[in-house]
Amino acid sequence: MMNNNVREIINWQVVSIVLLLIFSNKIYAQEGKHDFFGLTYGYQKINSDSAKGNIKKIDAFLNFPIYRSEEEMSGGRLQFKSKNISGLAPSISKDLYSTDLFVFWQSKIKEKYKVYVFAQLGVYSDLKDLNGEDFRYSLGARYTIQHNDNLKTGWGISYSRQFFGHQLNPFISVDYQITPKLRLSGLLPIRPKLTYFINENLSWTNEVVANAASYRLSAQEENSRFIRINNWYGMSSLEYRLGGSHKLSIGLGYDFTNSIRLYDDTTANNWSIFTFDLRQKIHPVQEVRSKGLRFEIGYSFDLQK
Repeated sequence: MMNNNVREIINWQVVSIVLLLIFSNKIYAQEGKHDFFGLTYGYQKINSDSAKGNIKKIDAFLNFPIYRSEEEMSGGRLQFKSKNISGLAPSISKDLYSTDLFVFWQSKIKEKYKVYVFAQLGVYSDLKDLNGEDFRYSLGARYTIQHNDNLKTGWGISYSRQFFGHQLNPFISVDYQITPKLRLSGLLPIRPKLTYFINENLSWTNEVVANAASYRLSAQEENSRFIRINNWYGMSSLEYRLGGSHKLSIGLGYDFTNSIRLYDDTTANNWSIFTFDLRQKIHPVQEVRSKGLRFEIGYSFDLQK
């Protein structure tokens, strides 16, 4: 059965989605951005010498505008994610959730130069008994340069307050239309993406993704332990536009490295860059390391058309 905390969060996000759908025409006029909302289902195999299991996930997002002018723009994104870890030890086989709000502000400094600032706040837990310790936040900034019509680069850094400590992600951003059919984009080294446009409706994308996340467990049942999930994986996917604004995607990937760690509640502060620890003051109670295949299928609604 779905507990009351999960139900309340889902109800709140459903209401938000309905309201934004009602005003979708106004949103398009203000923002003119695609990917209004999307939904993805994923399956990830956990396969190691000591454990065999899987992770099933559901990700949903909804973008919305806040303000736009010739020189500035701001907007946000509502996100809900769930991970079902199964087949492992009961202490790690958990249902984990995150629901957060992401907001950004972008300003043009000169004709070719822009600064981009963002913040994110949300709940990351099993949602069994919500309290203040279930919240996490992230902050970051990026500076970009438009070199010409085909090339934009930049650099920036993001900071995340994780349950295990502090995480830093320095990055270089790139958006390079190499040829009319080939585009390199994303953040280096944490999410580079190479896209080949087969035709106006079909594209093929290959990317490398680095993820780091932590989730608080129940204070009453688990003594506020938390689970940390780190992975680096490659993903190859096809995206097809059905016509109008509807898009379907399907992808097959492989985890180069994946770790699921269980920690006792602690006040110690680790520091990490990407998924790598710089200073480790705490050690996991339990850990599963694995490699394996992953699969994703998704739908998104694009306001561009």
